[in-house]
Amino acid sequence: MPALDIHGKIAASQIAFYTPVAAFTIALVWRYAFRRDAGWLFLFIFSIARISEGALTLAGELVQQPKVDLFIAAHILQAAALAPLLLSTIGFLGMAGQSTYSEISRVSLIFRLTGLVTLAGLALSIAGGILGTHISPDKGNIGVILRRASAGVFVGVYVILFLAHLGCWTYHFQMRSYRLRLLGGATLALPFLGVRVAYAILAAWSASDLFGISLSSRPSLAKFNPVNGEWITFLMMSHRALTKTQQIKLRKHLLRLPVPYLQALRYLLLLSLYNLLIGDKYTSIYNVGAWAHL
Repeated sequence: MPALDIHGKIAASQIAFYTPVAAFTIALVWRYAFRRDAGWLFLFIFSIARISEGALTLAGELVQQPKVDLFIAAHILQAAALAPLLLSTIGFLGMAGQSTYSEISRVSLIFRLTGLVTLAGLALSIAGGILGTHISPDKGNIGVILRRASAGVFVGVYVILFLAHLGCWTYHFQMRSYRLRLLGGATLALPFLGVRVAYAILAAWSASDLFGISLSSRPSLAKFNPVNGEWITFLMMSHRALTKTQQIKLRKHLLRLPVPYLQALRYLLLLSLYNLLIGDKYTSIYNVGAWAHL
């Protein structure tokens, strides 16, 4: 059986992490009767996308005759999964404002239009990932443009959400305490989501192809490539913000454990996965610390 490289090992730990997250979110989706404004449905879709990305990466590395299509799908999911995460943020902001600002037609329209723009960014991301591969090899330049346009759309959506959430706080005197806590959780999650959005824009400019073969001539940009860039950067910026965002939104449902206890459990789990998957070759205090803060 072929050996896993560092990305394969990260993919294995990614599956192990997001499988229980997907189980919790599907339970919450059922609880909220599949209401899109609840945000849990999109968070579940995001978790499934991360699991699928990891499974495709593992399949591509473990098969005797690797198929490039598996890696293409995994790389597309890596970038496109940001869309359901942004959509879930829209849903949580909308749910926090029920009976207050969400009842205002103008605010509701802003959320819906932002959701449509996010879906447009998702379509650009998928199309950009396909163009330039063996499916359409003569349209590589268009693929680069679409991937970068998609990253730009996600940045624009994040800016809109950040400004909108500031406006949401102007209604805090009218909000019930539990909805105010939900809005506070979204506020705490936004900086970490911003890290992931920043990584998306840097990764889009890090290379002129999907597989990171033609890296940017600037080393400061090339290191952000998710395929051939620095794996520590990929791990910290592409994964940390996502798991932190989910932890903030799931914390009151996840057995109602206090955050320090969740941090300790997560540290032990990830440290065990680190030792199991990577071993002593990469062992250092810095790298273990990076995994502990996923």
